[in-house]
Amino acid sequence: MSNNAKPDLFTTEQQQLGVVYAKALLNVGDKSGSTEGLLDELHVVADATTAQPGLVNTLQSPQMGAEEKAELVGRIFGGKVSAALLNFLKVLVGKDRFDCLPAINAAAKKLHDEKSGEIQATLTTAESIDESAKQEIADQLSKKLGKQVKLDALIDPSIVGGIVVRVGDTVYDSSVVGQLQQVRSRAINRATEAIREKLERFASES
Repeated sequence: MSNNAKPDLFTTEQQQLGVVYAKALLNVGDKSGSTEGLLDELHVVADATTAQPGLVNTLQSPQMGAEEKAELVGRIFGGKVSAALLNFLKVLVGKDRFDCLPAINAAAKKLHDEKSGEIQATLTTAESIDESAKQEIADQLSKKLGKQVKLDALIDPSIVGGIVVRVGDTVYDSSVVGQLQQVRSRAINRATEAIREKLERFASES
């Protein structure tokens, strides 16, 4: 299961509510022993509804009553998801918070990973990389962070070579810009060292 949604795609309110509702759903999963299944279902529903903005608008419309919205959710998702998630979706539409579903999905995944000692990260490269390179980056991050890192791979030609790794709100940038800065820094260090050596030689000869 993967989740590519980024926190900065949500409003502050959606992020906050996402955490609140995610905790409630995870609590249901913990009590029933069905957390993984619920998260998988949530991810599928979040992806499907994101691709259907008209549905989200309908379920957020003030012109439709709460019972009608719950009935519509039942017709669409009934028999496709577990009773637990279906009830959860009906609660969301009853509170007019169905637009928070992607944020809830992202928060639930993050909270679950943190609890299980895993961290979800996003690896963005200008071109596709092989699995061995991806695994090497994941291993390096795991050692650095002290937790198991799971990587989602994305491709973005605009970074012009190199990679960008995002872990939560932290971005590890090794793009061309970052590489140029490193090269410049090394050049400055070499120049400083050369000047220091000349000064030391001058002092010893004086």
